[in-house]
Amino acid sequence: MSEDVVKYEKSDGVAILTLNRPKSLNSMSLELINGWLAKLHFAEHDPDVRVVVITGEGRGFCAGGDLPSLDNLKTTEERRNFVAQAGMVVKLISSMSKPVIAMVNGVAAGAGFNIAIACDLCYAAQGVKFIQSFANIGLAPDCGGYYFLAKTVGLAKAKELMFTARPLLADEAHSLGLVNGVFPPEELREKTMAVAKQIAGAAPLALAMMKKEINNYGASLDETLTYEAMAMAMLLGTEDFQEGIKAFSEKRAPVFKGK
Repeated sequence: MSEDVVKYEKSDGVAILTLNRPKSLNSMSLELINGWLAKLHFAEHDPDVRVVVITGEGRGFCAGGDLPSLDNLKTTEERRNFVAQAGMVVKLISSMSKPVIAMVNGVAAGAGFNIAIACDLCYAAQGVKFIQSFANIGLAPDCGGYYFLAKTVGLAKAKELMFTARPLLADEAHSLGLVNGVFPPEELREKTMAVAKQIAGAAPLALAMMKKEINNYGASLDETLTYEAMAMAMLLGTEDFQEGIKAFSEKRAPVFKGK
């Protein structure tokens, strides 16, 4: 794996993963997929990291699967393995304990669209296009598209976007609830990092509990109430809770340690 395929940097508790295949709009080769997974795993176990931001180098966030790589897959087993490995990116983003933010600097097409909306939060530059581009090349969605898109925009709108492959500009994606905020391109990094650093200052154990349950879309009310009682019982016994109480009484910002 080339160390440059996915760049990794840290700032104030935030890991920034930058997809680095700009000539192909950061399309997903097997090398990029494996590098992405490795850096996500590293961020999950990096004690200095509390939030992960994903972005792309150059003009694209991620243009989906790398078409030459896909065309070189000669057997059904090779094709299935490639798509399954790409799907692991979404599974890891969803299951890791730390919040993940997509910073969509350029086009997010196909699997790139689906990975962006699989992140916990998504911020985009004005004018960026989101495209469910699969139908244009005779393919169907992967990387959790069926799961995340319909849950966000509803079945009818998800079918429209998949069947027509029409581009969504960032403002429309925002109006549909796919994007949390839209900023001028020159402000995207500053604005996204401000949110990331704010979240990085929150109690990490509490954030992990929140993410786990809010991603459990299918839970019944009874299951949710049971989880809440378990989570609160655990969190009430943490040092972070004691620090939160102390900081509140002292009228200062808390300093959470994840303990």
